Amino acid sequence: MLGAVEVRSADGDVVPLPSHRAVVLLAALVLRVNRTVWIDELVDLIWAADDLPSNPRAALQIYVSRLRTALGDTERTVIRTDSGGYSLHVDPAQVDLEVFRSLVRRATDLDEPAARIEPLTRALALWRGQPLAGLDTTLTREVIPRLDEEHLQARELSFDARLAVGESSELVPELTELTERHPTRERFWAQLIRAHRASGRPALALSTYGVVADRLRDLLGADPGRELQRLHAELLTAADTEAGVVPRQLPSGVRSFTGRTEHLRRLDELLPTASLALLIGPAGVGKTSLALHWARRVADRFPDGILYADLLGFSPAAETADPHAVLTRFLGALGTPPERLPSTVDEQIALYRSVLADRSVLVVLDNARTVEQVRPLATTGVRCCTVVTSRNELAGLVATEQAEPVRLDVLDAAQSKQLLMARIGAERCDSDPASIEALVERCAGLPLALSLLAAQIALRPRRSLQSFVTALGDGPLDALATSDGVDVRTIFSWSYRQLRPELARMFRLLSQHPGAEITLGAAAALAGVPLPEARRMITVLVANHQLIEIAPDCWVLHDLLRAYGQELCAAEEAGAAFERLLGYLVHTGHAAAMLLAPGRVPVELPERTDGVDLAAPTTRDEAFAWFDAEQANSLAVLRAAAGRDDVLLWLYVWTIADYLDFRGRSGYMQSQRLALEAAVRIGDLSKQAQTRRDLARGHMALREWDEAIRQHELALGIAEEIGDEAAIAHGSLSLARVLTRTGDHRQAIEKTSRALRIYERTGHGSARANALNNLGWYHAKLGEYQTGLDYAQQALKLYSEQDSDFGRGVVSDTAGYALAGLGRLEEAIASYAAAADIMRGLGRRGDTADCLMSLAETQERAGQAEAARDSWAAALEILDELDHPDAEVARRALDGQ
Repeated sequence: MLGAVEVRSADGDVVPLPSHRAVVLLAALVLRVNRTVWIDELVDLIWAADDLPSNPRAALQIYVSRLRTALGDTERTVIRTDSGGYSLHVDPAQVDLEVFRSLVRRATDLDEPAARIEPLTRALALWRGQPLAGLDTTLTREVIPRLDEEHLQARELSFDARLAVGESSELVPELTELTERHPTRERFWAQLIRAHRASGRPALALSTYGVVADRLRDLLGADPGRELQRLHAELLTAADTEAGVVPRQLPSGVRSFTGRTEHLRRLDELLPTASLALLIGPAGVGKTSLALHWARRVADRFPDGILYADLLGFSPAAETADPHAVLTRFLGALGTPPERLPSTVDEQIALYRSVLADRSVLVVLDNARTVEQVRPLATTGVRCCTVVTSRNELAGLVATEQAEPVRLDVLDAAQSKQLLMARIGAERCDSDPASIEALVERCAGLPLALSLLAAQIALRPRRSLQSFVTALGDGPLDALATSDGVDVRTIFSWSYRQLRPELARMFRLLSQHPGAEITLGAAAALAGVPLPEARRMITVLVANHQLIEIAPDCWVLHDLLRAYGQELCAAEEAGAAFERLLGYLVHTGHAAAMLLAPGRVPVELPERTDGVDLAAPTTRDEAFAWFDAEQANSLAVLRAAAGRDDVLLWLYVWTIADYLDFRGRSGYMQSQRLALEAAVRIGDLSKQAQTRRDLARGHMALREWDEAIRQHELALGIAEEIGDEAAIAHGSLSLARVLTRTGDHRQAIEKTSRALRIYERTGHGSARANALNNLGWYHAKLGEYQTGLDYAQQALKLYSEQDSDFGRGVVSDTAGYALAGLGRLEEAIASYAAAADIMRGLGRRGDTADCLMSLAETQERAGQAEAARDSWAAALEILDELDHPDAEVARRALDGQ
């Protein structure tokens, strides 16, 4: 509970939990372990008022059942059903929260501070982050603050005990961070002041009192409490004046630094073992701000000084900073007179290392471009540390100098809001929360962009926040510019100009991808280069932080970098890149589509565009993987193609249709509508007919029968107008499927028989098998079960000749229905189970759920209640994930059991 909610077995393995709501349920029960939690209370905790299921108690029963299964609670002894509620019965020693509380109680009962340290250390070690992390319900909003307070009180007890036994300087970094995070918690400030004083730093202790006094007056309008005032008096009494000047070269940093807690913790952990830390990340991500903020936090750890140099690695200056000139300056700051400086660089480096050998100095090297800039200036003394910031990875420092890399990414939405609030004030942020949300989204987490935006908002207090949203939408790079020439476009240009020509071209062309994610194949197509060459160039762009890798062979561009790259790209260059991308998607997608549905009649493809390097999938699994990788971008690509290349747009929709249908992915209807508009623009009646049939398939999935029939009738009208027999047959067959769902089985038989006659004449073997199977289904729906079974067996013979797994699956489903009608329930159950297994193996999730529901109904008829419940539950899980209308059917069936 003290972190993300986890269940672990006796062997220490994490036990998978079935769903987010099941985790909320478990957390609610654990928080009152061995006590009853009422049903109404659990319902309120698990569901929001606008998300309440139609039968909350039955839905809760399902989650309790799933949770019992996950916990192996077959005897129902762990989660017990009580009158009006449920309770979790376990030994409190199995719950980390209960163990934590027990250890804290034990510590408080001990008189000796030294004896308290061990139980408190064990108690605090149980915390893995924020309690109940990842859950956002009324439960967590009520409980987390109470648990956080328990945690803070335990830390205070631990610090008191450790200070009492002589630990002091070791506690300073941790207490410094806690006072930053909890600026009004006076106990932490008092402990920090005591730690400074006990470490022999009375001046720092006094200055810390000044800091907390100012904070409390600013935040609370109050003076420090009695404990802090007493400490202050003691410090003044024992005040001692110290002489000696040490270098403190840090430039002014960000006054209201926010976020980066994890990165600060990582830097803290590097001390004292690591002597070289490397902060890397893209332009504008806040590397310098982090380095300066951390350096100030740990300044007391380096009593002999802090050195700073901007190495100008990515500045507009023609030359980067000469590290040897910086070295001379550093030696002077450390007390070496000019007349004693050695004449050669090697001797200066040797002197620098000698001077630092017995000192405790922090060196901050900002904006480094190369390893050669850093090496002469990096410290080697055991009590020294060097922090380097760079847009490049500087892998040589990691390999040969054992530098610890700390990578910075953009801020998340919460941290971005925090930054804006710190710069423009909470009152202005609260005045228009919707605009703040929009501004955060359009800055995409880049601290530089947020800072520039905050500066403009602060300078224009009378402008509405909505006006800034509009400006960012019209032109984000122009909107994020100040009158004195500071803007993101300039900052980005410093990195862009360092790229070799072929890398600069790749960066520009990657920005032309309309989607959010860029795969290796898409990148190669955009640039018109072979796949291995594309991979090599992308590796360099990632190392330079112009591109972010989010998964193997998948990258993203920051939104503002994308806008910058698009500005740099000439219209002709951009058009050619997009044409290559479309060609790649269509040709590879066609190969993948034929693997998913081998019986499908292939479409004619245009010549492959020059420069497109294909690595088409060769297996069904590879085909699904390719579609999975490109699916996130499909709609964006199609919208960008509309009116530019309607033929390729239509072909790409053809390739993704079965994948979207099989996987139950979103975007099916939107893509088909775009395809229909494209087919109308190019005046191709055959394509219009096929697209209307595909649209009808989508309407069927949504149970919109009237619209499905209308689209089929329009498609049939077009097919008859152009005399396309195959299209007439396909349209008749598809229309029949809708008619039978409305109960008109006789007309469905008539339409299917018409299609079958055409298929027998034209030799469409796969389509003929489909027609026979469908006839079997329609006859069975009319109660003519033996006739239906006969047709199914004829279809199975044809499907077997074609080695069609899908055919065997649909026939098994039809046969299951007919066998159930004939009262042969065990055979029907076996047939339905086989159909479900086949559809699951083919990745057809909607069809799998249909088969499972039919199986459940037949199991109920056969008196197999437990098996039926399992089948209903398996179907419901799929249907919920697909947001399918039939989910309510399955849910009602489960509620009735």
